[in-house]
Amino acid sequence: MSKSKKLTLIVIIAAAVILSGVMVLLLLLPKGETTDPDAATPDEPANISYSTDENGVHQAVIGRTTDGKSGNGYGALLEYVPSDIKSMHIENEYGTLDITATTPEGEATEYTLVGFEDFELKSGTADTIANAASTLSFTRVAGKDKGGSEFGFDDPRSVVTVTYTDDTKAIITVGADAPQGKGTYVKFGSGEEIYVVEAETAKNFLYGVNDLMSLTINDAASDSDSSLAQTISVTSNGASYTLNRYTGVKFSSTYYMTDPTRFASESESSKIEGAIRGLYADSVVYVNPSDSQLSDAGLSEPYATLSAEYPDTTVTLYASQPDSDGVVNLMVSGKNVVYTIKAEKVPWVETTYAKLCSEYVLYPKMTALTGFEVNGKAFKLSTRESHTTDDDGNESTSYVTTVFLGDEEIQIENFSGFCSDVGMIELADPDNGSTGGDAALTVKYTYEDGDSDELAFYPDTDTLYTAIVNGKVMGHARKADITRALEGLEKFN
Repeated sequence: MSKSKKLTLIVIIAAAVILSGVMVLLLLLPKGETTDPDAATPDEPANISYSTDENGVHQAVIGRTTDGKSGNGYGALLEYVPSDIKSMHIENEYGTLDITATTPEGEATEYTLVGFEDFELKSGTADTIANAASTLSFTRVAGKDKGGSEFGFDDPRSVVTVTYTDDTKAIITVGADAPQGKGTYVKFGSGEEIYVVEAETAKNFLYGVNDLMSLTINDAASDSDSSLAQTISVTSNGASYTLNRYTGVKFSSTYYMTDPTRFASESESSKIEGAIRGLYADSVVYVNPSDSQLSDAGLSEPYATLSAEYPDTTVTLYASQPDSDGVVNLMVSGKNVVYTIKAEKVPWVETTYAKLCSEYVLYPKMTALTGFEVNGKAFKLSTRESHTTDDDGNESTSYVTTVFLGDEEIQIENFSGFCSDVGMIELADPDNGSTGGDAALTVKYTYEDGDSDELAFYPDTDTLYTAIVNGKVMGHARKADITRALEGLEKFN
């Protein structure tokens, strides 16, 4: 091929590429976008004529610029402040919102969602809507609405009517989003001009009732005394449990359960207690839900319920089964709102008996003991409480425990580890087990008030021992823990 033919071919290919690019660009532009070479560029201020019609509705007309270019550019359609707003009426896919505003002298504007006066609003959301409705600016003029669908005004996403304290009104119609994330199309008043506003601004006119609801599910306790539940009743997946606050001094436990009576896991009960008051939702699903909506939310027959009695109130919560994303729907008794929240934030929804059982078979405080008998070897204990005051007047309390085996005093350093090894025998599971044959380990705790607890551990499997407390099976303990306790006992032979 000759050089001239090659050059001609290259020129033809280049021209084809350029033409294809132009065609793609033209296809990307909505049909109403102007391509007038005499059009003003968006970086020039628009020539805007303002007026209000006979109904007091604000209107705007974009004229040619001073150098004769056709209407375009940037500008402001409204220049109010939020305190100038009397009310906002919003119609969109989520229904109708009517928001009234009052501004007490010298104070911030207060907003009320009409029909939902008894519900707390999310802080700041009504303010952002008011900001958008009082200072509406556009970045460019996209053209005029000729009745087509390319700008989205055949089926607007939102129509907003704002009434100001000067008794004028603004009507803002929200259409589709502009291509390539350049903003959102809106119309103003009854004019045909189509404006492009920031997408974040237009987003404020797309909110529904749920978006305005506060995400605070319930309030935290007002003081530390009322933050401690006296009883917590939980139902999860058809099983029910009750936690009662432990007020004794023999054990370092916060709650105990009954049937059989046993102490509750410090870890699980702490998680549950921390997930009752002061809850904050991820979103609001329904306000004043219908029976059908409650059913859809899984709350007509809740998967889990919780009722906690506090010194100052009773809190009752209902939850659905967690979905595949680990999210539950949640309601508070007396508050007709359905929220969503991560299941991990409300661990009581998926709690079980195994999770609620104490980590240990039985673990009393050494300072509460007067007697500690292991496989017939009896230790006697006495604890003296000592109070001291430092130079700053701060008082502290310490405990000195004396231990005897028969007539021989045992060094507390040698005894305390052994006592802890026995007391900290962990509960491997709360299942039933075999109690046949002789117990490998027996323990009797005697307390200052004269009461006592008796424990026995029977071999069950190669790795587990059945744990008995006062004649009742509590579950299994691990062989390793029993072996450690027996090895500790041998030191006192």
